[in-house]
Amino acid sequence: MKYFRKASLIFVLILMAICGNVFAQEQAPKKTRYLHISTNPSSVDLFTNAGIVDFANRPNYTSPAFIPIPEGSEDITVSFFHPDYADTTINIKLSQNDTSYIIIALRQTYDEDILVSHQETLKHRNRRNLGRTLQWFSIAPFAIGSVSTIVTLYNISKANDHKKAMENTRFKNENYDVHMRDFEDYRNSARTGKTVSKIFFGTGLLLLSAGFILSF
Repeated sequence: MKYFRKASLIFVLILMAICGNVFAQEQAPKKTRYLHISTNPSSVDLFTNAGIVDFANRPNYTSPAFIPIPEGSEDITVSFFHPDYADTTINIKLSQNDTSYIIIALRQTYDEDILVSHQETLKHRNRRNLGRTLQWFSIAPFAIGSVSTIVTLYNISKANDHKKAMENTRFKNENYDVHMRDFEDYRNSARTGKTVSKIFFGTGLLLLSAGFILSF
């Protein structure tokens, strides 16, 4: 019985040690692996792990770049774009170290059709970037229009209150004149607010629509 208890205690201690080690490994911060890419020339657009690369999109990175590698990945596909050089797509095998290094020399092209195509791609990208910028800019007029609408609704409500007060006044006296004056002020403010709201909502809608069109 004594030996059984001692064996049981040793087993429990070993089990606790194993569980503690597993828990510590799970809680330990995982190291992020990187791929360091340098290119000749520099400032090359890098697109990672894209099935069909659209160079008119914004690049994922610009060389030189440190690209984080998903855990468990053994390779990564990178496409290179520069307007004066031939497009290049390669599959890079990664080392098991924290950081992999690679230097890519692009081949300069003198093919006029390729160069023209690249310039058209850059123009398309610039249009898309402009479209996204316009979409962001549309937030401001929509916000101003919303605030103006809230103020307009408040002015309409106050104008209606003074109008009801005027209707409930049997005789034109000093209070009637005050309500009349306030009614006209709130009514005029409400009309101005409606105009302002329409202008800013229209501007926001115009910017948003133009942004969507240019984004494609």
